[in-house]
Order: sequence, then C-alpha cells, then structure tokens
Amino acid sequence: MTGAELYAELSPKQRRVVNADVATLFSPGGFMPRMTIDEVKRLGSWHPTVKYKGGTYFLSDRGIAALRRLETTVSRVTVLALVVSKHEISSEVVATHARFIGREVEPTGQEFFIEAADSLVASVKAFEFLALIDGLDLKDVPAVELGSTRIQRPDRQLFEKINFEGNLDLDSVYKHFEDSLWLVATVTGSPDIAAERFRYRATLTVGLLAILGVLQYRGVIWKTRVRAITPSRDNRKVITLRWEPKGANPLVSVNWGEDRTLPVTAESLAYVTRECFFRQLSALPDRENRDEIQDAIITSVYWFADAYSDRNPTMQFVKLWSCMECFFSIEKEGVTDLNAKGMAALLTFAGYSVTTPAEYPRLKARLKKLYDLRSEAVHRGRVGHIETEDLETFSRWVAWVIVSMMSLSERGYQTLRRVLEEASRLDAGPT
Repeated sequence: MTGAELYAELSPKQRRVVNADVATLFSPGGFMPRMTIDEVKRLGSWHPTVKYKGGTYFLSDRGIAALRRLETTVSRVTVLALVVSKHEISSEVVATHARFIGREVEPTGQEFFIEAADSLVASVKAFEFLALIDGLDLKDVPAVELGSTRIQRPDRQLFEKINFEGNLDLDSVYKHFEDSLWLVATVTGSPDIAAERFRYRATLTVGLLAILGVLQYRGVIWKTRVRAITPSRDNRKVITLRWEPKGANPLVSVNWGEDRTLPVTAESLAYVTRECFFRQLSALPDRENRDEIQDAIITSVYWFADAYSDRNPTMQFVKLWSCMECFFSIEKEGVTDLNAKGMAALLTFAGYSVTTPAEYPRLKARLKKLYDLRSEAVHRGRVGHIETEDLETFSRWVAWVIVSMMSLSERGYQTLRRVLEEASRLDAGPT
C-alpha cells in the first residue's frame, strides 16, 4: 500500500489530530526559546531536537507531545503495525520532521503522514539472514531443509553471491562463520521486524530439532542443547549476516547482548531499606515459624526471581502473575476478579500511592485485561502477544504489591483471607 492509501484509512478525528500536531511541530510553540548552556545541559542528551542551518533547536513540551501523538497515530495503522516496529515508526516520524525542516517546507498533516508512511512501506523487504547454530551434528546429512529455513555446513560459495563492498570484505566476514553450522532463513518485513521474525523462526527451528531428537533418542530433553546463536538477551557478542535478494546491501551485525548491569547505589539501598521494608523482606527466608502471608511472600519472591531470569517475555509475564496468585488466588472461582481486586486495592490504598483512588476503577479493569493476556498464554498456548510496556508496568506493580504485603505483615496481618477481606471492603467503596 502507499502512504496516500494508508492516509485514506484514517478516521476524520485522526486526520484532525494529525493536522493539529503537524501544525504545532512547525510553529514557534513547538520549540523552546533560546537557552543558556547551563539550561541545555539540564535538558540532557536525550531531549528531542532538530538541526537547522548549523543550529540545534530543542522541542518544547507541546512539540514533544505532538511528536508522540503522531507516532501513536501512525503505529495504530494496522497494515504498518504488522510490518514495521514502533521504534522504526518513532524514528521515521522524527526523520520526516527533520526533512521538512531542512527543506524549509511547512507540510499539511496529509503531506507529513504520506511521506512518513511511504518511507516506512519502502523499508519492508525480503531479507536473508545467516546465524551460527551449535549443539548439533549433521552426521551424514548435507543440509536440513525446514520450510524457508535451512541448516547447512559452511559454504564459501554462498558468500560469493553476496555483494560485499566498502568496509565489508568477504574473507574477513567469512572468518566469523566458517567453523560452525549455519542457520539460513528468508523473512519479510522492515529491518527490525525481519530480525524479530528471524529470531522467532530460529526458535521454532530449534523446537523442531528437539522434537526430532526426543522421538528417536532417550534423554535428549535434558542431555542436549541445540542453540541458534541469534541476537537476544541471553547471548553476548553475537554476529549475524543479513542481505537482500541477489546479494544486495549486506550487513554484518555485532550484537553484544541486551542485558545491562543492574546498578545498586548507596542511595537506592537506603531508600528500599527505609521505605520498602527491604531488611525485613531479606530476613524472611531465615525466619522460623512463618505465618501464611510470610510464606506467600517468599514464594512470590521466588517466582519474581524466576521471571527475572527467564528471557522469554511471555513466560516472564506468566511468572509475574504467579507472584500475585500466591496472594490472591485463594478461591477456585472468580480468580480474575480476586487478583485484579487484590492488586488494585494494595496499589491504591497500602500507603505507597502507586495510583490514586480516582484511578482505581480503570486500574482494576486494566489488571483484568492483563490477566486475560496471561490466560491466553497459559490456556491457549499463545506467545508473542505481550507488549514491552505491559511487561515493564506490570513488573513494577508486582514489586510494589510484594513490598505492600511485607508492610501488612509488619502491621500484624497473618492470613491471606484477612488481606482479601480488607481488599473486598475497599473495593466496595464507602458504605
């Protein structure tokens, strides 16, 4: 589809919002007035800017809000959302803004949207990926064909069909791949989506190989581990090769893994000790004769650790809900409501003001929707439907509920039934 066709799918309200936001981005109100060096430093390096004629101009709060709404509007176009990532949409909206500024043209909302959408559509291509795979031995098999995915031995002839040029040299690139089996797959999408689909395809390929092994050999499920070494949070320094059909535009990606070091500062430690009962929480495993709530807290912390260690977002989400079920799933019926009511009550009324009483109904409704997502994974086997934002927000809420339960324990609560009764009273509202 073209950008014009995608614009035609916007509702009248969406078009009005796009027009208003584009007008803001190209108006004086979209930018901050000239600032001193100290004021610029306080904004930080991540503040949105536009470069024009050698100068750097900082977007105002109004400009940033307009930019974010445009990103949201574009990301809600279903056709685009299926083939490009939110990150690519955000980057393209920023780039489109910069291009019009550089051309000294103030576009209409329609012109802005169409140019951004056309650029995003053009980024969708067929890509071929090559990554290493280990833990597998092709005995007397030259290659394994699994649909559009192939596992094969190293083959220099494949590299000779790729148009290496500039800083990429065939011999130096080949050295990274010559000593292991290859996993080669063709996928379609934007660069981000294609990479995501390749990782998904690689995961399925490993699953198929595991099934093959389990059907024929005893102990495969625990004695072996086939891995597709693709960029992910549990692989560091991973090298993959990507190219377009007929060998065009090869790209070697060196990924150092997504995991970052968790910083613990004296200030952060002092805060959780002072405000979050961290010392009491840490001492629970050593305490004898624990009551029901204290046992539930320990089990919840265990599931939180397991969720934190897992690298699959869907399983992380499911395990985080296990943390909450330790506290609130004390009846066989109405489990969704029990969890939503219990969490919402503690997040609102336990003393940490994670949310406000006015937001309580909306919070409870959102928690029910999040629990439905968990049920889709557990009962229907659905994967890949957990958004990063939901995972981040929910993990934060779970952590605050655990801290709140520790607070209740310190205030004399001993049974989960009592916590649920109090949550039910607060849920019912003023009497």
